[in-house]
Amino acid sequence: IALGCFYQTCTIPTARQYAEELNAPAHFDAYTVGAVSIGSAVIQPLYRWLLSKSFAATMHFQLVCIQLGSILYSLAQVAGKMELLVVGRLLGGFGASQYPIYQFIAESVGKNHRSKVISLVSGFGKSFGFALGPIFAACVANVDFQLGDMVVDKETNPGWMVALLCVVQIALVVWVFPREGSKLIGKEKLSADLPESAAPNFMSLKAKVFHYFALSYVVLMIALSNAFLSAWQLAATKVIQLTFEWSVQWSAVLVGGICFTPAFVTPLLGRLSYKFQDRTILLFSCLAQLLSCVLLFDYGTPIPYLIGGLLIFNAMTSEVMFSLSLSTKVAFLSEVDVVMSVIGLSTISRLPGFMLGSYLAMDELAGTFLAGSLLSVLGACVFFKKLVPT
Repeated sequence: IALGCFYQTCTIPTARQYAEELNAPAHFDAYTVGAVSIGSAVIQPLYRWLLSKSFAATMHFQLVCIQLGSILYSLAQVAGKMELLVVGRLLGGFGASQYPIYQFIAESVGKNHRSKVISLVSGFGKSFGFALGPIFAACVANVDFQLGDMVVDKETNPGWMVALLCVVQIALVVWVFPREGSKLIGKEKLSADLPESAAPNFMSLKAKVFHYFALSYVVLMIALSNAFLSAWQLAATKVIQLTFEWSVQWSAVLVGGICFTPAFVTPLLGRLSYKFQDRTILLFSCLAQLLSCVLLFDYGTPIPYLIGGLLIFNAMTSEVMFSLSLSTKVAFLSEVDVVMSVIGLSTISRLPGFMLGSYLAMDELAGTFLAGSLLSVLGACVFFKKLVPT
């Protein structure tokens, strides 16, 4: 998860400059960064087949895709082709999906501990990857040398670094990851603690409708939060560099630092899940997101914007985490693999998120966040009674 998130964000601080260097049209950076989301979504059917065979084989496939895509991204400068930026990111996106990890957690961890495990694996892992990407870009901003026709600089460094990290990750997968396949995908769903009458086919029509609406809501929450997270990451980088006129290094450090704070917050929320229900924590996260939107408007000073970014990034990360946990608990055993697959497909929402972050002005994006946050709060209130483990 950390490597996939690092791959998604390490190009954000320099994507605009890289696209301009290759004479790409305005806002091309949104398509470059967002191409990863398309790759993650379109490969979903193949993931289901691979997971039914072997978790480890699926991880190897992901890493090879990320590695080759990263190399193509860096070679776009030598070729002078802006199309290679998108092709490389699209290929890397084939391996950047978090669906295989979520499927593994859903099958391997019981409901009582699932929220805590997700907070550690997903919450910390995503935060670490999201933070390390921009911070790495800041650290190598001044690295610039040439090997023949190939230039290694701040634009191409992210691709080369990700390709090297994939080698390390492949060794870790060989060492620790299970080789068996999924116990749910393409197989009969059996569980000793799941009575036959608890299957959705035995529910009344009204109960079944509300059940599917509740599942749809948590999936929509994940998609909406991921879109807003992506929009904020790209927009914050642009606002800090262009509106507040700070350097690439400072924008990367600030955005990366804010992205890393959920690594400390989500484990605490995971502990709270033993005392409070997931739906309660989700509702308060939605309220925190709604209130923090007020600080994202342009007040002529960066302080409110950075504080608002800190609050809203943690709130949205919490929403993704507990919506994911609820989706595995609200769903019946026979539905878990399908729900996880749909959540994997929902990562395509990152592309419109990046486009929002690139195209919308500061106040326009804040208004969009405000409207989406209000929708999240209303949904949490409407489906509150239905968001309970089956």
